[in-house]
Amino acid sequence: MITITRDIAQSVRDTVDVGLSFGIGKPIPGQMCVEAAVCFALGLEHGDDPGCVSPALRHLKIGLNDRWWSSNAARAQGLRRLAVAQLGSAGVLDDVEFMRRVTEMTIRKAVPVALRAAATRIPKYAKALEAAAVRCETEGTREAAQEGERIARAAAAAAAAYAAGNAAYAAADAAYAAGNAAYAAGNAAYAAGAANAADAAEAAGAANAAYAAAYAAYAAEAAEAAGAARDRVLAQYAEWVVEILIDLKAPGCAWLDLVPLEA
Repeated sequence: MITITRDIAQSVRDTVDVGLSFGIGKPIPGQMCVEAAVCFALGLEHGDDPGCVSPALRHLKIGLNDRWWSSNAARAQGLRRLAVAQLGSAGVLDDVEFMRRVTEMTIRKAVPVALRAAATRIPKYAKALEAAAVRCETEGTREAAQEGERIARAAAAAAAAYAAGNAAYAAADAAYAAGNAAYAAGNAAYAAGAANAADAAEAAGAANAAYAAAYAAYAAEAAEAAGAARDRVLAQYAEWVVEILIDLKAPGCAWLDLVPLEA
């Protein structure tokens, strides 16, 4: 296995900063996904498995990479710290504990973003959506996520029933996305307690919940600010994952000074 050094971490950062593509892409800086960029920086063959990243973290990173960012530059900016923090995690990071924490974080932090975005669009359900958000924040459980899903879908159905213009459709979209976020987080919570918690399904569920939260924020914003809202939520989610890796003392976090957190 390759020993991760500061020079390697810097090379990964520099490769990522050129830009990240949707999908694995081509072995050309600016035209690769985040894991392919790591392979490129390490001098490996083009692919999305650099071998130095834990399976659960790798699947999560691929899922976040392939979300609906507004541009390749935004994708790179949002994932650059996580790209460095993940290095050297293979065989070191406890994937089961990592995904348990990611799932709880998703319910406590990402799902409330989605529920509150929907609440801004649907005043009739604002109190119920806010209450569901607070429960998710407080409990971080699958049951809290399921309740959030139920309320969000009821709000979406009500908004859709009265849809008569762009604003109403946006309200329904935001609420449906909030429901999807809670649903995906709830599934991830169920899977994270199973024996195969390191598998791709859990990571995919968390990434899908993050995407749905970002879409809810997107649908709740005016058109000119929507793309920025989506990027902001996805980037914040990536940073929340970084915080978990710091707490779990993942090796790559030693090089985070190369990618300082921006305001």
